[in-house]
Amino acid sequence: MASKEEIEGGLKKIAGKLEDPKLKERFMKFNKTMQFNFSDVDLKYWLRFENGEVKEMEEGSLENPDVSVEFDSDTFIKVLNKETNPVAAYSAGKIRVKGEMSDLLKLQKLL
Repeated sequence: MASKEEIEGGLKKIAGKLEDPKLKERFMKFNKTMQFNFSDVDLKYWLRFENGEVKEMEEGSLENPDVSVEFDSDTFIKVLNKETNPVAAYSAGKIRVKGEMSDLLKLQKLL
């Protein structure tokens, strides 16, 4: 089970990936909210993407996020550290997502 600090560090790592000019360009018109739910540690965070940047990151939940992702904290950390393939984790039911397919494909670039 990952700690709250590890989870927050992972979310900051996701936001930091947008410093890559190529990735930032891909997300330039991605103006969406993304909810992350960590079921094993009862933590929820949301991020607001705007013009290729993460403008807000807060603990808590949104009523109607554009994209919602749920997984346990260990799976999240393993995906970020490239120890687990996100597609394989999704296929195994370790990651549950809700949202438009185009948004989900963008999410894959950040993980």
